[in-house]
Amino acid sequence: MKKYYLCLFFLIPILSVAQITLKGSLTTGNSGTDVWEYIDPNNGNVYAVIGGSGMSIIDVTDPTNPVQVEHLTSVPGFDVKVWENYVYCATGGGGDASIVDISDPTNAVEVATFPSAHNFFIDDRGYLYTSSPGVRIYDLNADPTNPNLLTTVGSEGHDVTVRGNMMIDCHGFSGTFLYDVTDPANPILLGSITDPDITYHHQGDFSTDGNYVYICDELGNHPQADITVWDISDISNPVKVDEVADGTATPHNLYVIDDFAYTSYYTAGLKIFDISDPSQLVLSDSFDTNSATGEGFSGAFGVYPSSATGNIYINDSSGVYIFGFDQLSVGDNTAIEFSMYPNPADSGVKINTPNTAIESVRVYSMFGQEILNLKDFSSTSEVEIDTTSLSSGVYFVQVNDSPAKKLIVQ
Repeated sequence: MKKYYLCLFFLIPILSVAQITLKGSLTTGNSGTDVWEYIDPNNGNVYAVIGGSGMSIIDVTDPTNPVQVEHLTSVPGFDVKVWENYVYCATGGGGDASIVDISDPTNAVEVATFPSAHNFFIDDRGYLYTSSPGVRIYDLNADPTNPNLLTTVGSEGHDVTVRGNMMIDCHGFSGTFLYDVTDPANPILLGSITDPDITYHHQGDFSTDGNYVYICDELGNHPQADITVWDISDISNPVKVDEVADGTATPHNLYVIDDFAYTSYYTAGLKIFDISDPSQLVLSDSFDTNSATGEGFSGAFGVYPSSATGNIYINDSSGVYIFGFDQLSVGDNTAIEFSMYPNPADSGVKINTPNTAIESVRVYSMFGQEILNLKDFSSTSEVEIDTTSLSSGVYFVQVNDSPAKKLIVQ
């Protein structure tokens, strides 16, 4: 048995002509807002969790034939985020947010409530960030149904994204603020971005290497930029290096995986930008999901790209869409049996395939970010992976081209 040690890194895909393909779509009757993905750890089935008029669960195990298996109108659905087997449903404003147990996706059950906010984000370590009023940071690790409030940052806010130990706080009209959240109970402000050409700092994400920030301006009208790119290698002095001024539609949310930014663009649907050169963004491909035109807020609201499944989700007022993209492929998902033990893992995990040689092992974060890609196992059917370098949290493991399985690291 060979032992392979974990190195955290992100693979950079080779540039090529990349295309979007529509795998499937479903008209839900739910007034589409946010979207996230849930992979059932018991059987590997894949679900899209969507918000709108309540919360819906769509079985996309066969993405060409999506089927709605659950719809709860009793919970809010402005924003939805998944942690373990729970969905956190935000109102978009005041009132109470809901925590929904989706262990059985066909019979989702609301199990708790807590103070709501405009938007949620949950990082790989199991910390929940709620935006507006202020940024409230909760620990979900001890009890996901009873979030433990650690601290509150400021009194405003709009949307938060966290990668590793860094947080983007998009603060609406006030700017974008960059924090070190190594200790989530004590965030440290490292830098800020203010620009008179940005009307509303709506949402953003980091580049994979953490040296750049991409910000969507939801209220900017042409010729103002829709998306701006900031070099934060000197985080105390961010420098704008590029911008996108589409003029035909308004961006909403953007998430980065490797060299691409996946963007919900309201009336224009899905747009994917090649960001391999942050100083020169290039539109790789787009897919219009809505009949509306022009700048405004009708159409594609939520976007979620998943490296774990290769699916890209758009939640639109016209329905939910499942796309593929050449540069987000994870193979043909040939089913093979494999086991992982112990799970939860403390210092390491053994992977065994009784009837198949292990050719590759990939590990993804909860958000679909590939953080490990190991190959060249010399036809062995058992390997051991050292997990001591991983933060505590939930990951997904893919062996060869099999469907991914959930791994919990303690």
